[in-house]
Amino acid sequence: MDTDQLLEMGERGIHLLFDRQAISEAFGQDANRLQEAVSGRFAEIDFAIRSLLSLSDAEQARRFIRSLAPAIRHVLVLLYFELLDGRLRRSRLLH
Repeated sequence: MDTDQLLEMGERGIHLLFDRQAISEAFGQDANRLQEAVSGRFAEIDFAIRSLLSLSDAEQARRFIRSLAPAIRHVLVLLYFELLDGRLRRSRLLH
């Protein structure tokens, strides 16, 4: 996966890896409960990120993401938007 391309598309509001439902579910999570759900599962999150980045196209990535446990999927959505937010903030500072 080309992360720069994913984030570039995300800047335009096109989120190739996540549909509206996945995004809504992730942002609807109680932060404390989600933290408890993923506590001690950092190896699983790391594996999910590495596996996702090794895939060659967005369709494979979407299938992989759908196969993940809900808490891990939620974390990936939130991490993606955290990266996107940081990219947007840096972009604004440069202009």
